[in-house]
Amino acid sequence: MLLPDLNFTTINSLKPVEIVITEASRALKEQDRVISSSEIANVLRITLQTITEADISFRAIYAYGTSKSNNPEEYIPSEDAADTFISSHLPYLTANLNDGLLALVGSIFFLVFRRKKIKQKEQILYDEAMTIEKSLRNQLLLEANASQERIDYLKSIHALLTYALKELKRDLTVLKAN
Repeated sequence: MLLPDLNFTTINSLKPVEIVITEASRALKEQDRVISSSEIANVLRITLQTITEADISFRAIYAYGTSKSNNPEEYIPSEDAADTFISSHLPYLTANLNDGLLALVGSIFFLVFRRKKIKQKEQILYDEAMTIEKSLRNQLLLEANASQERIDYLKSIHALLTYALKELKRDLTVLKAN
C-alpha cells in the first residue's frame, strides 16, 4: 500500500460516511426523527455512549454499532483486495524481469489512480459533512426545548459526523502532503 496510514483506503470504506451524512440530512428535515426511527440506531446509541471518549474513531464506532466488531477500540479495516493480491502474488505472475517491471508499474499506476479517486470522493464528502455539521449545530440550538430523545438523537448524529470529519480531514491532509 502506498499510504498505509489512511483511515479510508477504498471508495467502499467511505460508505459509512455517506450513510451518516444521509442520516444527518434526514435529521434536519424531519423534526420528529429520533434514534429509534433511524436505520443506524445502534450506531447512534453507541455514539451517545462514547461521546466523552477522546481516542475513539468514527470507523470503530460505526463497526461496533453495526456488529462488525466486538470492541470499538479493536476495529480492523477491511483488507484492500488489490493491494493484498499485488503484494502477495506479484512475484509469481511474471515469467521474466521485463514482465515483472511492467506488472509493477501497472500496479503502481492503478494504486495512484485509485488514490486520486478516493481523495476526490473524500473531499466531496468532507465539504458536504461540514455544511451539514454547521446546520446540525444550529438545529441543536433551535430545538433546545425538544424532547430528550430528540436532543440525544441530534447530539449523537452531530458527534458521529464530527468524528467522520476529523478522519476525513486527516486523510485529506495526508493525501495533500504526498
